[in-house]
Amino acid sequence: MSQMHFSTVFISVVVLYAGICCNVSAISVEKFLTMTLSQKVTLDKFRAQVMPLLKDSYMKHDTYLIRWLRARNFDINSAEAMLRENLKWRKQNAIDEMRSEDWSDIASDFHVTIDTYDKTGRPSESATNYIENIFRNKKVNVSNFLVGVIDIYDWDIRRAVIQGKGARMLRYLTSRVENITGQVYERQEQLGMNVTQIVVMGSAAGFNIIQHACPGCLPLWIQFALMIENYYPEILDELIVIDAPPTIQIVLEAIKPFITRSNREAIKVLSSNRSKWMAYLDNKISREERRREYGGTKPPFDF
Repeated sequence: MSQMHFSTVFISVVVLYAGICCNVSAISVEKFLTMTLSQKVTLDKFRAQVMPLLKDSYMKHDTYLIRWLRARNFDINSAEAMLRENLKWRKQNAIDEMRSEDWSDIASDFHVTIDTYDKTGRPSESATNYIENIFRNKKVNVSNFLVGVIDIYDWDIRRAVIQGKGARMLRYLTSRVENITGQVYERQEQLGMNVTQIVVMGSAAGFNIIQHACPGCLPLWIQFALMIENYYPEILDELIVIDAPPTIQIVLEAIKPFITRSNREAIKVLSSNRSKWMAYLDNKISREERRREYGGTKPPFDF
């Protein structure tokens, strides 16, 4: 299986390693899908132009196509070039085969769960029809949220680097991104839900420079985030980090120049002040859907 290929433009959402909870959502759906009439015309042209390239049904939905246009400010040619590069990357790295790949050699070292739902999760009208309904002035219900959790205190990135497992770890984490984004598209197609983006929630309680931000660790943060930026554009709505120690700012400031404006604005870093982050999370996800580390009552996951 070919090794992951990454370009040299360093863009990062490093705090994904700070204990992540990947939560399927939107900017909201309305904001993500609402366009001017000119942008709608551009989307129609873009769809016709790239349709011969798209082999999977989820790729043909407006909620998928609009990502590439938004990432390139509705420049059709630039958006097509970005999409073509994505399809090339997927083929070179056998991305479609990731769900059936054996991860037993790495999964136990980097626990990931996707089994939580946000308060507002509810079925709604087909996302594919949402854009058309905006122009017809129809009322459309909004999104459903699915949450996955990654806890930093269970991770030892430095050890993975020393053991020569850095590339394998990156591929595994890419498979988790592919899993949750795949669930976004499945909910659109199979359940008719208006699911468009992901919200990331994480605990940085165990973050430390040596184990998680060592010199050998930082390139992995960069490569992973580069993959998110280049191959999953406009997928991040909000990144919420709780229990963040002051040292995390070293990483955040280091990667800040390389993160797109939308991703910089999406990052919400909350300190160890429990009352403040509890209030913030309670507004997003019920305690019954959060485990103890996130101030909830949900039983631990049995790995």
